[in-house]
Amino acid sequence: MGEMTMKRIVMTGVTSGFGQQWLYQLDKQQDIEFFVLARNKSKFEAMLKLKPLSNQIHFIECDLLSISSIHAAADQIQQLTDSIDVLVNNAGWWGSNTFDTSSDGIESTFAVNQVAPFLLTGRLLPLLSKSKQGRIINTASFRYEDAKIDRNDLQLKENFNGEQAYCNSKFYSVLFTQSLAEKLAGTGITVNCFDPGIVDTPMLKKALPVWLSPFYSLVRRFVARTPDKGAETGVYLCESDSVSTSTGSYYKDKSIQKTKGSTRDTSLANMLWKNSTDLSGFEYS
Repeated sequence: MGEMTMKRIVMTGVTSGFGQQWLYQLDKQQDIEFFVLARNKSKFEAMLKLKPLSNQIHFIECDLLSISSIHAAADQIQQLTDSIDVLVNNAGWWGSNTFDTSSDGIESTFAVNQVAPFLLTGRLLPLLSKSKQGRIINTASFRYEDAKIDRNDLQLKENFNGEQAYCNSKFYSVLFTQSLAEKLAGTGITVNCFDPGIVDTPMLKKALPVWLSPFYSLVRRFVARTPDKGAETGVYLCESDSVSTSTGSYYKDKSIQKTKGSTRDTSLANMLWKNSTDLSGFEYS
């Protein structure tokens, strides 16, 4: 089966964890121009010093906790290129059990895991539309199944819990993927999300369900995937011709999975979309 020839890829969340391996696996192909968004340039440069990339790369400083920073990053990308082929929204946030907010007053988990990809994607859609087959890939998680959504408090301001905020945010990733796929139907741009599984990364201990936490060492040794393995489905969604028309789907191990719970709740999806629009100040055309 042939693989699509990719030219320009925008990625967040690649300076550590399986996102780093995702970047390096994509780099095995030729003629790719990477646009990497991250906060810490020195950390990224140190990573490249240990293992250089073979393709062209642009580092774009971006703090996903800041709406103005996301706009600035999108502006910079638009100055560097007139089209992109793939957008990877991989950056994720899991804070403490303390209710923290971004510089814009948005709960930090909701800001990074939902509002940031909503805004960045919207800003870059004009460039994706110039691609012969634009792709958007959002990183979700099996933890979406543990979401407990309060329609009156999507940011959990009244009863905050860090783990619950993360689980809810991954539920929102599924809803956002499906809603965006519907809005982009017929444009040639596809949108999918995926679960990388239980991956041995710095976030693993936090990401485990509470009942598994006492068995962290055993999970890490016998259950957790390597970052390379965790990145495989993400790479597949970026590259494979077999998913060129697939959109609005949730993948695991390179296969579409049926989602559980209220992930097909249209009223909740519409509420999330409106909330993201209001908080980001950005309206999709």
